[in-house]
Order: sequence, then structure tokens, then C-alpha cells
Amino acid sequence: MNTITKQFVLLLAIAATALFPNKAHAERFEFSIPSAADSLPISVCIATPAQNVETKAVVQLVHGMCEHKERYYPFMDFLTQNGYACIIHDHRGHGGSVQSTDDLGYFYEAGYLGMIDDVLTVGNIAREKFPQKPFFLFGHSMGSMVVRAYTKRYDNTIDGLIVCGSPSYNAGAAIGESLAANYAKKYGGHYRPVKLQKMSFGSFNKKFKEEASPNAWICSDPEIVAAYDANPLCNYQFTANGFENLFALMQDAYGTKDWNNTHPTLPVWFISGEDDPCLINTGKFKQAVKRMEKAGYTDVTYKLYPDMRHEILNEKDKEIVWNDILNHLNEWLNAESKQ
Repeated sequence: MNTITKQFVLLLAIAATALFPNKAHAERFEFSIPSAADSLPISVCIATPAQNVETKAVVQLVHGMCEHKERYYPFMDFLTQNGYACIIHDHRGHGGSVQSTDDLGYFYEAGYLGMIDDVLTVGNIAREKFPQKPFFLFGHSMGSMVVRAYTKRYDNTIDGLIVCGSPSYNAGAAIGESLAANYAKKYGGHYRPVKLQKMSFGSFNKKFKEEASPNAWICSDPEIVAAYDANPLCNYQFTANGFENLFALMQDAYGTKDWNNTHPTLPVWFISGEDDPCLINTGKFKQAVKRMEKAGYTDVTYKLYPDMRHEILNEKDKEIVWNDILNHLNEWLNAESKQ
């Protein structure tokens, strides 16, 4: 983190403390910061427990493809009620982290590496505000690949990792990256290639083709799907630039070489819905788990949720998942306190 960004983070931590000191209920504070990678404004939200609830630890949430941070506010409220401060941001090319709505699904010149750096910069805001508190990282879907690529570089900054809704490795990722790069070269980075969209996601709804929405695969709750379909910050297609970076990110996250493993006992927990087409099949899902073990982590576990699709945090029985996550966080905290 450069000097200017570090000073900015410190100022934000001070400002956040001034804005909601001693509140009787949980608070959310929304703001933007310049990306350390390219100064792109990154939209951030930090949520803190009420004054009468001890802040036990921090959870940084990293969202998925074609969505935005506000979709995680209900889950963040649950965590703050249970003593966990939370921080989340919109990825570059998502939500409020765009220069124009035409840039949705566009990663700018800094690309997926800038996205990883943004996770570090945003996380440091919470670290400055809550020094000495355990710090846990949660990533969903595309965000699950971001947090693994992050852990590959910065595992010394976190005390636990939750990998949610992980897309299984696609052996054609390198080809996909090359195709996307060719589209970008020929038509420009903002071009939205329909063929790549179909190649990447065309089969996801096959199991749910009797349902009304082409996005039925994300969740079994029709209200969640309808809200997603109606939301312009969700229901859009990636650009050629976005696809190129998505496939590059997948190769980075699943690569077992060049891991800077300084924390081999880091607890890592994979969670997914059994009906999530992203995992392809149980065998592929377990391969993702084994990749983290091959990277040198010794405490890697997983759980699959029956009758749940991609967005397990939004499923009809989401409270089961929420409480499982809370219990895991509490167990990790207890283990930390005994060290």
C-alpha cells in the first residue's frame, strides 16, 4: 500500500470512529476510496456492532460476478448483531465502483490484479479501525476466486478463509482468456461477447429450465431471482475485458505454483449448495478443496448444502447457512484465543 493510500485509510478509520461512536444499534458507513492500483473510486461499506455488543472480530466480504455489496447487507446485519464488524466493497466494474454504467462488467486497465489489490486496501481500513482483532475473509462465487488469489499473496493478513459458491476449475480457462482478448482487440474492451456468455453460463439453467427466469440457477427463492432479474446492477453481461480477466483470475486462483504460504495452519472452509451448477459435480468441488491442500494448507474442510443452489446466503433456508458460518467464526475465535 503506497503512502498516500495508507494516509487515506488512516483518515477514514478516524472519520468512521467519529461518525458513529457509542451507538446503541449497529451502524453502516458508506464511502469511496481511490484504488491503489489506478485511483478508480471504489465504493465501500463498513458495518459495526452496537455499543452494547462487543466487537469480537472483523469479517471482510468479497462479492461475486454481476452483483453488488448491498445484496450482502442482511447477512452483515446478522453478523454485526453477533459481534462481528464487517466491511465490503463493490469490485471494480460492479455496483458503485464504475465511472459510468457502460463500465459494468469492465475491469479497467488494472484488471483482476487491481481487484486483488482493492481487497487488500479495503481490508486495511478495517484493520486500522479494529487493530489486534482477528480478521476473517469471505468470498462468494467470483469473489471466492478473488479471495484465493488474495490468500496466495497475503495469507499473513487473515486468520480464516471462507470460500463460498466456488466455480469449479474450467480446463478451457486459458482458451477463454485468449478468445476474450481477441474480442477486445477486434471490437474493444467494452464489447459484450454473446458467444462467451453462452459458453460460460449457457448450461447453468438446464436443470431449472421449467422455471421462468434464465437466472433460476442462482437461488430456489423466486423472489430473490425476480429481484436479481429486475436489478440493472445484476442482470447484465460481462465485457470482453471482464471475461479476459475472469478467466485469468480462475487460472491464478487454481494455480498451485507461486503460493506465498506463510500461514499453513490457516483454517479454510469451502461451502456450496449441492444444486449449484457452478460446482459442476461433487468430484470437481472436492478438487477445488484439494487444490488448497496442495498449496500447503493443512486445515481445509468443506460442507455441501442439500437442495440449495448458487447463492446459499439467499436461499429459503439461509438461516441454516448463516448460523453455520457464525458457529465456524466463533470456533475459529476460540481457537485463536487459546494460542
